[in-house]
Amino acid sequence: MDGVFYIKQQDNKLQKSPKLFIPGPTHVSETIMDVFSTKQIGHRTPEISDLISFIVKGIQNILYTKNHIYLASHAATGLWEMATKNSVKKSVLHAVNGAFSSKWALSSEQLEYDVKRIDFEWGHGIDVDKLDKELSTGKYDVFAMVHNETSTGAMSDLNAISSLLKTKYPDIIWLVDAVSSMAGVKIEVDKLGIDFILSSTQKAWGLPAGFSICAVSNRMIRRSLDIKGKGYFLDLQTYEKYYIKNQTPTTPSIPHMYGLKKVLELIDEEGLDNRWKRHNEMAGFTRNWAIEHGQKLFTHRDALSYTLTCIDNVQKWDIKKINENLLNQGFRMDRGYGKFRYKAFRIPHMGNIYMEDLKEYLNAFNELI
Repeated sequence: MDGVFYIKQQDNKLQKSPKLFIPGPTHVSETIMDVFSTKQIGHRTPEISDLISFIVKGIQNILYTKNHIYLASHAATGLWEMATKNSVKKSVLHAVNGAFSSKWALSSEQLEYDVKRIDFEWGHGIDVDKLDKELSTGKYDVFAMVHNETSTGAMSDLNAISSLLKTKYPDIIWLVDAVSSMAGVKIEVDKLGIDFILSSTQKAWGLPAGFSICAVSNRMIRRSLDIKGKGYFLDLQTYEKYYIKNQTPTTPSIPHMYGLKKVLELIDEEGLDNRWKRHNEMAGFTRNWAIEHGQKLFTHRDALSYTLTCIDNVQKWDIKKINENLLNQGFRMDRGYGKFRYKAFRIPHMGNIYMEDLKEYLNAFNELI
């Protein structure tokens, strides 16, 4: 809800930096950015342990879990490998329904695991019946998926997948990428039975990029003990050694931790139910806006995301020109991902974006179409 930032130019003039309406990194308010200038503390001190303890408890509350929370000072891409390196003993099944689920499968393939991709149409969620048929082969001990495909705005039904796994495949380790849904969508980790769920901080958490989070079940931690050749940096046992001391294995990005603490305080002020409601209401508002302007939703109606809306540009708006004009008005828009660039575009509504911010952006958009 804060105003735009300012960046210093070489000619010593101040130029406004556009407010981000892209799916990541998302807009970071000045209130949060200010916390990043907090003075440093030692990473092996009582002060850092107090800070980490606060953060861990806050994240556990948001994820409705008692699982261990690990804090990593790198992109969530590294947590893809942490997840597989600590779980795969036999074979991993990757659900692929967009760009990021495909990249995670590629990561596992390049680690030379026995990998099978189960493909779904982009813009659709995971078909539970099709998943059931593949898992029934008995080939897999791990299932990996992306909850909310940022590339297409497709959100899969975790409740339906949880029911399938609990009922028919209780021994399978379940890995979930929640990069663009965690902190914006209600995910009851313990109730669902997710063994490993990961996120980065630059989307619904509303923080700068460069930091990531995961919640790990006791079953996953026990599985890790039986797996060799994991290296040091991504070994759960390395993290466990420091988790019990409320520390991290390596020197962390302490500014991110202060930022995360501030976000947790703001979420507590807002209230979890209000936060989930806000994201749902902004999603509905954006969908209605698109349809009222003659556009179609790119995402299938059964998989609509609460944190971003992907719009099929059937009206053939000149996205390139609109983007240039929005930049002049102080907004950075999304122009579509990969092969869908200009053919489909995404509107994020998560994290530090509130309804008044969304309306301001869409009103500016209305003047250009």
